[in-house]
Amino acid sequence: MNSVMASIKREKLKVFLMNSGFFNQQIFEEHPEGYYALDLDGRFVQVNKQCEIVTGYVKEELYDLFYKDLLTSDCVEIVNASYDKSLMGKIQNYQCTIMTKNHMKLVLDVTNAPIIVDDEILGVYGIAKDITIYYEQKRKIKESEQLHRNLVEHSPDGIVVIRDNRLVYTNQEAARLLGASNKLDFIGESISKYIPINHNSAILNYLEEAAKGFPSALNEEKIIQDSGNELDVEVKAIPTIFEGCPAVYLIIRDITEKKIAHEIMMNSEKLSVAGQLAAGIAHEIRNPITAIKGFLQLMEGGLQYKKEFFSVISSEINRIELILSELLSLAKPPLDNYRHKNIGSILQHVVALTRSQATLHNIHITTYIRDKDLNVLCDENKLKQVFINFIKNAIEAMPNGGNITASAEQSGKGSVIIKIIDQGTGIPTEMLREIGKPFFTTKENGTGLGIMVSYEIIKHHSGEVKIDSNSNGTTISVILPISK
Repeated sequence: MNSVMASIKREKLKVFLMNSGFFNQQIFEEHPEGYYALDLDGRFVQVNKQCEIVTGYVKEELYDLFYKDLLTSDCVEIVNASYDKSLMGKIQNYQCTIMTKNHMKLVLDVTNAPIIVDDEILGVYGIAKDITIYYEQKRKIKESEQLHRNLVEHSPDGIVVIRDNRLVYTNQEAARLLGASNKLDFIGESISKYIPINHNSAILNYLEEAAKGFPSALNEEKIIQDSGNELDVEVKAIPTIFEGCPAVYLIIRDITEKKIAHEIMMNSEKLSVAGQLAAGIAHEIRNPITAIKGFLQLMEGGLQYKKEFFSVISSEINRIELILSELLSLAKPPLDNYRHKNIGSILQHVVALTRSQATLHNIHITTYIRDKDLNVLCDENKLKQVFINFIKNAIEAMPNGGNITASAEQSGKGSVIIKIIDQGTGIPTEMLREIGKPFFTTKENGTGLGIMVSYEIIKHHSGEVKIDSNSNGTTISVILPISK
């Protein structure tokens, strides 16, 4: 189009815009989006106030500019193509980046439509909305999603996404743990297919709770690989949103090597304890044997027999028997001896057995069973042995009398805590660390094996023993799992 014709059509466009009153209405002048009109060459003919605010140019300056003058170089081609289509009568929508008068880059969402007068296209109407903030937020979200996707995909832990108990996503490590090279092989499969029967209810419970918004703890479980092999793993279920719908992340961590290392460490520890125990046994038994041997040599040498010789020999033999008896108690009771028993009844029976001894020492024992239905899977006699040992120790720690409290109550969801609290003089901090070691004792005539045996019995019952002590007394806490 020659310049003369372009000028004529530009003037015709101005007249049309003036007569139509489109840009003279206050609603368009004050509109929060930029309204403008361009001639056939793409030069601004009319703009509202928002165009001035967005671009930084006043109206008189914009009327000397073409739309191309505002564009960044990467947007020129796409905007030119869209503008040409508008001049062909088509409505166009696109996003582009402009450079303001103050050299700031802004992202605009633009809609262009042809201005048609008497079936003749004279120019283009446009609406421009500043979406820079939205665009930046969208870009950051996209970057965050990509970062998250990369973290999940390259995580050293297996990660699967589960919806309605079916796999909808697996990362590469999860595919390896489940036993396939292609992670797509698992999509749509039921998670139950990969869980052993004896672990099924637990893992499905984690998933169910996570679906309600409650993440699970990290729990040790097993999964079944495609080959049928079982694998030791730790799992954690976390609620998430996947592809716009609620789902659950199941994180799967292979702990095979960890368990092997733990087993090696435990065996090493057992060997170390066995060595300490052997050395202690040799020392403890050698002393009474040396005494017995000495008296026998005296009698063999012709020394006149004395009744007290036999008394000492008998006493030393009794000590050897005591040591051997307590050593035998270290053996784990066979599983056949385990029964579901009420821990409150066991504790009350032990208190009844020890109450007469306590009374002789001017000691009163109070029992508190706060929860009646607390059952544990146990060897009843072994637990009684433990509680008798702890109460006897409490009695011996109170030469001036006082009170002992024996209590049992539920602790958390799945355990019971039994406490023996005395009012003795307490155990020094440096000695607390030694309690439970072979032949360590705070008593003059003790062997130290009683407390060690008690520790082992509780350990065999999947429990633990904690001791807190100060100058006002000692609290022994025994924590045992509640049987289901």
